[in-house]
Amino acid sequence: MANTVIQLKFSEVTSAPATLNVAEPAYSNSSGKLYIGGTTSGNVIAIGGRYYTSLIDAATDANTVSTIVKRDASGIFSATAVKASLYGNANTAAAWQTARTIGVSGDANGTVSIDGSANANIPLTLGSTGVSAGTYGGATQIPTFVVDSKGRLTSAANVAISTTLNIAADTGTDAVALATDTITFVGGDGITSTVYSANSNVKFDVDNTVFRTTGGTISGDLAVTGNLVISGNTITQDVETIRTEDSLITLAANNAADAIDIGFVGKYVSSGTKYTGLVKQAGGNYFLFQNLLNDPTSNALSAGSATAANTATLRANITGGTVSGLASAIAVSDGGTGATTFTGGGIIIGNATGALSTLANSTYTLTGGFAAANTISSLTVDAYGRVTAATGAAIAIGASQITSGTLPIARGGTNQTSYTAGQRLVYDGTSLSSQANTSTTVTGGLAAANTITSLTYNSYGELTAFTGAAIAIDTSQLTSGTIADARLPTKGTAGTYANSAYVPVITTDAYGRVTNITNTAIAISASAVTGSFTVSQGGTGVTSFTANSVLLSGATSTSAVVSLNSSTEGHVLQVSSAGVPVFGFLNGGSF
Repeated sequence: MANTVIQLKFSEVTSAPATLNVAEPAYSNSSGKLYIGGTTSGNVIAIGGRYYTSLIDAATDANTVSTIVKRDASGIFSATAVKASLYGNANTAAAWQTARTIGVSGDANGTVSIDGSANANIPLTLGSTGVSAGTYGGATQIPTFVVDSKGRLTSAANVAISTTLNIAADTGTDAVALATDTITFVGGDGITSTVYSANSNVKFDVDNTVFRTTGGTISGDLAVTGNLVISGNTITQDVETIRTEDSLITLAANNAADAIDIGFVGKYVSSGTKYTGLVKQAGGNYFLFQNLLNDPTSNALSAGSATAANTATLRANITGGTVSGLASAIAVSDGGTGATTFTGGGIIIGNATGALSTLANSTYTLTGGFAAANTISSLTVDAYGRVTAATGAAIAIGASQITSGTLPIARGGTNQTSYTAGQRLVYDGTSLSSQANTSTTVTGGLAAANTITSLTYNSYGELTAFTGAAIAIDTSQLTSGTIADARLPTKGTAGTYANSAYVPVITTDAYGRVTNITNTAIAISASAVTGSFTVSQGGTGVTSFTANSVLLSGATSTSAVVSLNSSTEGHVLQVSSAGVPVFGFLNGGSF
């Protein structure tokens, strides 16, 4: 946080805090010390502050009591006494208090008496190693020595020099006289030797018949057990069989963009040398080609070489993907249509093995018309089964054409040939037949104040009986006057409706009578509310807030919510000593 001020817990009167949380810092201006809470609960540790820096600032090389000692520019400081084990040189002692005899022993012996007042040398006498004094080595002999762990010769002798040198090679051995013979280094197949007398070196070199990184030919089998790395631009393999364990071969590994063709090419001879292969052309699609006259050695097919004339044929089972951009339509014999376009809305017809084609629309001619009472008297159909013409005529059957039988019910007849005069006709299940007339029985009577209370019909709908009774009028039939309470109908349900949470919903009839009443929960839209809800009502008590503010409860439990904000960078929300939230720079409090 830029420009953020962090203050620690502090005190102006207490020299040290009684307790601190683990890693909690505090500073006392009274003692001038900085403290931090230890890992043990309540443990307070002094780690710095003005008290300690004052001690350091007061350091001096003078002999001052209760002051840190500091060396002067020469590295010297003053002191009354130093109580310690001292190491180094004494520059004021004239002699040792007691003279001492210093001696050495071992391979060399000697002693000297010294009191430190003057320099002294110890005369040494070397011990004997047992080696006889003399000269060792010569033209015909070499010296041999025995040396102990301290580098001293403990034995010496002369050994005669051998004048014969045995030599051996991959085949053959020999012995040469060192004084008279010459050893000759002879090269073999592809190897030459050269002696440099200036520095006594022998050099062996190989010619181009030996495999080298600069060229040559390897005859026979070559087995490489490690990785084989070949650098260069061209690899030529004149072999019959190539076998590899790699299941995926990467081509164009240095192709940083879609800039070159990728694939494989093979050579064959058919009326001349030809090339075939499968290549993804740069920026394009895969191309299976044949009959290519030129070898695409430049990592690209020559311009215009990927044409329909040298497109190769692929025999395979294809599944998935999208077929698009075909050079020609798929033939009917291959399961296609043989065509690339069809007329919209047209009928598709076959043509043996030829391409499917669109059948030209036919002309339909209607003679006469079609109505509810019409029928089709003729139809004309072309070779494709399409109706090209039709004739409609009204249905007309002359009575003279019915020469026998009785027209049944199913054909609109009566299925009868005669009826009884004066009788009505009824359907008896098979025909319209005559039914004998019935008589009517009257119960009660019909007068000015009477009405028919019941009617009796037989299965054919004939009135066989009815009853007359005095008229009884329902109150709903009254159009004037007043009805006593005893005659009023019962409507709705008796009860208490509406309270602080519900309003009544009342249904009345055309006469203003309550026919139904129910309670409905009160639901008020926020847009219909005016003013503001208090805290005790579940609101905030205010209608707006200051932008970018922190909302706090009021002074009491029911006071309106207040806005608290600060425009000072680095301020944080904290609680004052009075327990009130305030914005300010972080303060650790006091102790």
